[in-house]
Amino acid sequence: MEYSVSFTAGALMREASMRIIEEARRGTDLSEVDPDVLDVNSRRGRNRKTMEITDRLKSADRSVWEDLPECSVQEQHLALYYCCLKTYRLLFDFHMDVVLPKWQSFDRELQPHDARRFLERRADQHPEIDSWSASTWEKVRQVMLKMLREARLLVNGTLEAPHVSSAFWKRFVEIGDVWFLEASFLNEETRRSVVASVTS
Repeated sequence: MEYSVSFTAGALMREASMRIIEEARRGTDLSEVDPDVLDVNSRRGRNRKTMEITDRLKSADRSVWEDLPECSVQEQHLALYYCCLKTYRLLFDFHMDVVLPKWQSFDRELQPHDARRFLERRADQHPEIDSWSASTWEKVRQVMLKMLREARLLVNGTLEAPHVSSAFWKRFVEIGDVWFLEASFLNEETRRSVVASVTS
């Protein structure tokens, strides 16, 4: 499957995502959300962002994002990052092949060259990468790192574990996506505690 770079339409787009989630909570089907609910100047921009955000939300179970307007900003960003990992294979592979191993090996520094090296390695399996323009390469690297920064998993070039309530993580366990707890740098003891709180 080819890597999609459509996520470069925007990073986590929290404010726009919250507007679309509010529309869904009012009963609007995600496929029928009016792009005009977004505060974006151009019609084309509104359409593109609406399509990307609805695709991201559709990729995740509704229970992950339905209550986000009541969550903290960091929790909103983390859940939206999860939706992106579920939607875009390129982001998932980068996180699991580069970001998480760095954290596990106590190498907490993540720089633009790490993203570039990842893309260079992946070009063997994904020849479409070689067809990208220089500007696409740059945009992909920029947005991948920006998403991590917005999720507060990357702070000033350093990987950091997020500080949110343990209750927030239960939504991922309940739908069988315990992997996201590890991907978010939760240690084994914390992961076990969250799982136990759901299964007990």
